[in-house]
This record gives sequence, structure tokens and C-alpha cells, in this order.
Amino acid sequence: MTGDLVPPFKGKEIRVVEYAGEVWMPCRDLSLALGLDRTTLYQHVSRNKDFFEGCAQTGDILSQETGDIWLNEQGLYLMLARVSLGRVLPVAKAAIIKFRKEVPELIQRYRKKEIVQVVSIDGIKAELQQAKEYAGVCERDVGSFQAAVFKKYGMTEFADVLRPAIVHGETGWYNPTRLVSLCNDPDLTPERLNWYLKNKGFQYRDGYIWRLTPAGLIHGREYNFEAPSGHVEVRIAWRESVLYASGLKRPISSDRASLTAKAGS
Repeated sequence: MTGDLVPPFKGKEIRVVEYAGEVWMPCRDLSLALGLDRTTLYQHVSRNKDFFEGCAQTGDILSQETGDIWLNEQGLYLMLARVSLGRVLPVAKAAIIKFRKEVPELIQRYRKKEIVQVVSIDGIKAELQQAKEYAGVCERDVGSFQAAVFKKYGMTEFADVLRPAIVHGETGWYNPTRLVSLCNDPDLTPERLNWYLKNKGFQYRDGYIWRLTPAGLIHGREYNFEAPSGHVEVRIAWRESVLYASGLKRPISSDRASLTAKAGS
């Protein structure tokens, strides 16, 4: 689901995306709302990746746009704490003070749905058409690409319709252990593979289970697995294509076998 936190900043748009149960905002919009150069916060986060680990995501994961970094609520507060009021122009200083006071309240209103979310139907249609074109270029299932668009806007009911049900052990779908068996890497384990795919932006950790990102939806499916004890949990089934998309395998030519790259490389 997306929306804008516009009113307190004289019409300066701050886009908001709900992803993985959190609210995310792009550095570019935050910089402009604070009266700073549009690249200021992006450059700061890029130079301090370890400090913002877990609080920042690249733009290609959260939206169709690339070349930006998005911060969640914790990342926003960390950022505001690091902005020095003594090193900015008076007009920017006033904006930062206002920002610090009002944005936390706005985020809470957003969570309570008191701020109306505006989703452009025409915009979604355009992205669905673009997803169809991407699927053709990549020679992949159109529904997978379009389901990622619906999930981006929080319209999971439509995404679920486009994603076929998964049967545990179904041909053509792989769990991490079976994916590892497709790679010629003696050092690769299912655990290392899971963290590798997380770092590449295909999945994220939700408590003790793994969940798919929009990028992961192109190559994987979530399904409910029922253990013999009756316990049901969400699991991920992958297509082999995720190995190529993540860089673990790369095609050489049509008449030669693919080579594998180590997950740590």
C-alpha cells in the first residue's frame, strides 16, 4: 500500500510503501522535505551501510525505481538523530525541527489508516502492462510478474489469484536443500543459500521463517506446509531460475553447461 505524507511540508511529496510489515520512505523525498539536496541522505546512508543495516532497502526492491534507498521507521529516526542542526542553513534547520516533531505522529496516523491512501489505478495498470512486457523479455510467467505489482500496493488478494497453488514436492519447484544440489559448490549449505538470497533481495526474515520479497515472487512461491504433527508453517518453493537471477549460476552458451559461482563471491 502506498500513500503520501504531504500536508506539513508545503506540498513536498513523501512517498510511503508498506513492505514486510513496515513503513518505508525514499531518501530522495526525505531530503527534499528537509530542504536538503536530493542526494544528501542517499549518500549518507550509502557511506554508513553498517549503521543502517536492517533499516534500509534499495529502491529496486520496493518499487520500479532504482537509484534510491528507502528507510523504514527506525532508519528514519536514526537518520534524524544524525543530522546536525549546526551544519545546515536556517531554512533547513526549521524544516528539520518541524520534521522531527510531526513525522512520528504522521506515521502513527498512517498505521491507523487515518491518512487516506491514494493509489492511482492508471498507475497500477501501467505497471501491470510493464510487468507483462518484462515477463516476455525474461521468458517467464506473466502472472508472477503482475502478482509482484499487486503485492507492492498491498493488494494481496489480487496477487494470490495470479499465483497458482503449490503442492509440496511438485516437479519444477525446489526447497533450499534441492537448490543446493543443483550447484557445484561443496561449501554451499541450505542455511548459507538462504542468507545469500536474503542479501540479494529475494527473501527476508519474518521471525523464524523466510518470506518472499517482490523480487523473490518472480522466482518463488510461498505455500502452507503441514508437518506430520499437524503444525502448519509458511515455506518457500523456488524455481531454478533464482540461481541464475542471484548470480549463483550463469549460462555460458546454448551448447555448454552452466557454471556455478560460490555464494560468498
